[in-house]
Amino acid sequence: MSESVELKRVAMVYGPDDDPHMYELFEGVLYDRSYFFYLEHGILYLRHVRKVEQPDHSHLYVDGESGGLQLAENVQREIMEVVTELIERLRSKDGLAFLLDELLWLHGRSHIELSLVKTKGNL
Repeated sequence: MSESVELKRVAMVYGPDDDPHMYELFEGVLYDRSYFFYLEHGILYLRHVRKVEQPDHSHLYVDGESGGLQLAENVQREIMEVVTELIERLRSKDGLAFLLDELLWLHGRSHIELSLVKTKGNL
């Protein structure tokens, strides 16, 4: 039996976009203190976030400037249920199974550049 997934409802501020004063606010769920899942137009995204350190904003995070991942399209279920199920499914896979089952078979993808092999100086 896997350990339960601990998620918390939070909001993320994303931006600035085209102008330095243009920001967007997204509601979603936080996993492991810095991973933010949210839905936009039926698409499930994952971003790295940082907590805003202000007592009046205990559930506010900002984009961690790491880029994001699109995890699924046409999601029509409640986000807590979807993210819990996704995390439990990914926890049950090893790294090789994930590469072979998920990344290698992405439709319409170009090359994905990973850096999985460490050089002797970086061991």
